[in-house]
Amino acid sequence: MFSAVIFDMNGVILNDERVHQQSWRVFCQQHGFRLSEEQFTKKVFGRIEKETFEFLFKKKLSEAEVEHYSNERVDIAISLVEPVLKANDGLLEVLKYLKELQLPIGLATSSRKRYMNFVFDKLDLWNFFDAIVTAEDVQKGKPEPEVFLKAAALLRQEPEKCVAIEDSVSGITSAHAAGMKVIGIATTHTPEEIKAADKVIHSFEDQSPSELFTSNIGE
Repeated sequence: MFSAVIFDMNGVILNDERVHQQSWRVFCQQHGFRLSEEQFTKKVFGRIEKETFEFLFKKKLSEAEVEHYSNERVDIAISLVEPVLKANDGLLEVLKYLKELQLPIGLATSSRKRYMNFVFDKLDLWNFFDAIVTAEDVQKGKPEPEVFLKAAALLRQEPEKCVAIEDSVSGITSAHAAGMKVIGIATTHTPEEIKAADKVIHSFEDQSPSELFTSNIGE
């Protein structure tokens, strides 16, 4: 039914989406930005950093400026997540199952490489993933499909034959736009909020790994 699985990271690999969001709140507070909840949802969370920083500072930024602000924001995120860092329940069993089937596994994340490296080092995930795409690798972030299309290309798989695992509305939209079926995991949003996914689970422990992928997705 499918030939590869592509994971989002924040909220899927680990339940850090709210910590990730809090890092943006702290960053904005430290720089004196006052944003509404709607602005955080639509303009900050789940977007690539360059877009967010230019929205916040109301101007085009050089690569050096983006790098500076990114490092500042990532430092905040790491300080918040390190004390509570753990893989989502059932994730390792799913990854081991996919490896046993010799299915290619990709990562398509809006996080920057530095944060992704920190997470993968701490959780010892490197051996599971065959392709990784981060914020630095794309021009347009989610909900645009570029990050998923690049992950599929690196895996040498047709996007239509890939299954994406996402926790956010923008991520589900991104994967669907790439032509993929989507399993939505309700770690960050309620099942109702991510009902656009082809299949919705509360956690990776809802079903056995074989049931998760062999039962019909979107049918």
